[in-house]
Amino acid sequence: MSKTVSTQIALPDGSFGNFIHRGTHADLGVIEQIFQNRDYDLGSLGRGNEFTQLFQSMIDAGQKPLIVDCGANIGASACWFSAAFPGVHVVCFEPDAANFELLRTNVKGLDTDLRLAAISATDGAAIIVNPDAGEWAYRTQRSAAGDISVASLKRIVAEKEAAGYAPFIVKIDIEGGEEELFAQDTGWIAEFPILIIELHDWLFPKKGTSQNFLKAIAAHDRDFVYVGENIFSLRNG
Repeated sequence: MSKTVSTQIALPDGSFGNFIHRGTHADLGVIEQIFQNRDYDLGSLGRGNEFTQLFQSMIDAGQKPLIVDCGANIGASACWFSAAFPGVHVVCFEPDAANFELLRTNVKGLDTDLRLAAISATDGAAIIVNPDAGEWAYRTQRSAAGDISVASLKRIVAEKEAAGYAPFIVKIDIEGGEEELFAQDTGWIAEFPILIIELHDWLFPKKGTSQNFLKAIAAHDRDFVYVGENIFSLRNG
């Protein structure tokens, strides 16, 4: 692992913790977004209390709430979610090995399932196509000869449900990979009360990388709320 430093971060439950990172622009940016700007704080939503109460009702009913973190990076979002929703189980997908090692360090002791893999609509293999980008901006591309595993989100959700977990949040920040993720087999959308996604049309002008997401989400009765860089898709009813 590269040289690392520790920063004290404020968690949503009011506690503080030490978060390990490399001191790079990318890592510091992730820390700022998650712990300072509080990008995933449901309190910023008009319906935030509704979903906080939904989570508590799941816990009270003996359910095991599930969060799927697609693009987990070095673990900031997983740490945030785990503190915000005590008792949650977080499945983390991160395709870069160096990021993954920091992810493993930062979520130690939390209820997580860590996957060194990219996420998409179908299983397969991939390569990182922009290795010189910042650690928060790596993109993957399908390649039969690739050394990165690609997991089907549909399959993962089905496996977790079969193991007794109840979908609660799916968070997606995969640098344009949403184009393929939402191309097929999107029935899992209806399973999650909350879907959080960052779209990347700004990164790929005139490529329409968000079109498959927009088509898929339009088929569901959900609110569509922009907060900062993210869309919160909130299930109605």
